[in-house]
Amino acid sequence: MSQGRKIDFSRWPRQDAAQETRRAVPYLDVAGDDVPIDFLFTLGGEYGLIARANLHTLQGTKKAGKSAAGLALIVAALKGQFIGITASREDLAVLWIDTEQDKNTLRKKARAVLSMAGLNAQPERLKIVTLRGYGGPADALAATLQAIEENAADFVFLDGVVDLCQAFNDEEKSRDVVRQLEAHAEKYGAAILGLIHTNKKDNEARGHLGAIMVQKSAEIYQVDKEGDTAKVTQPFSRFAPVPPFSFSFADDFKIAPAAEAEGRALEETRSRFAPLFQDADRKTKGELIDAYCQAQGCEESKAEKDIRAAALAGVLFKSKEGRKVFYSYLFPRTDMPEDDI
Repeated sequence: MSQGRKIDFSRWPRQDAAQETRRAVPYLDVAGDDVPIDFLFTLGGEYGLIARANLHTLQGTKKAGKSAAGLALIVAALKGQFIGITASREDLAVLWIDTEQDKNTLRKKARAVLSMAGLNAQPERLKIVTLRGYGGPADALAATLQAIEENAADFVFLDGVVDLCQAFNDEEKSRDVVRQLEAHAEKYGAAILGLIHTNKKDNEARGHLGAIMVQKSAEIYQVDKEGDTAKVTQPFSRFAPVPPFSFSFADDFKIAPAAEAEGRALEETRSRFAPLFQDADRKTKGELIDAYCQAQGCEESKAEKDIRAAALAGVLFKSKEGRKVFYSYLFPRTDMPEDDI
């Protein structure tokens, strides 16, 4: 060995230095006590949904009613019971974080929530955070995590997860956002429900962010709109599955049971057909089609479809005399035959 070179021992790992970097690995004790799944809500008094200390996804296409589904859960948390959903406790704390709405619209939605919950003022256990225009995605994520830390809420409705990520198609950035949300759900015992948009073509969650949210979620809820009614299904759950449930859209951001939407649809059908029978107790099929097309400004195919639906709903009654088909409104002249229009 050359006399002019010296070995530098300062960079060699020392025993005590290695100990400083060791972590406490969370090993599982199989013989330990099991903790029951703490669901924040039940559906129909039987099926548990939205498990505490977990991340959940609420997904659907644009304008399908995703936000409304989240608001329905908030109302259930504040009121105790709403559209068949029951809160597990009377004092559930709610943190509602919105990244998309302007403050005026968000206030209107919040007032609708309070009205549906039968409250005159915002309770202490409801906190609302508005993040539209709040810096960039990193700032919005930091504010979201801080709000979760400060409030220790049971239920966190995060309306707009995509606005917390700098690039929702970047896998690393997306995974970091989801990891932090998941960690805060576990640490603070919160059930975080994040809203994610899906593609119309395949109903898959958008981008890497959506895909990772779905992968990490304990429960996934899908919202689809059918007319004035939104249907909520559960494509995936790590626990017992939940059957579908529905709600309808009312005025001023309010939500109603699906039966009320059916009632409104029936009244609308009656209001369209009642004026057509003011000059006669009954009309032939052809006469009714012509009158309906003129009143509604539609094609014959549309008229036939609506007449068929009205007959099935009991608004119109059909009778047959020889080869002629007659329709009457509400009160039939004869028994309605089995054959369709």
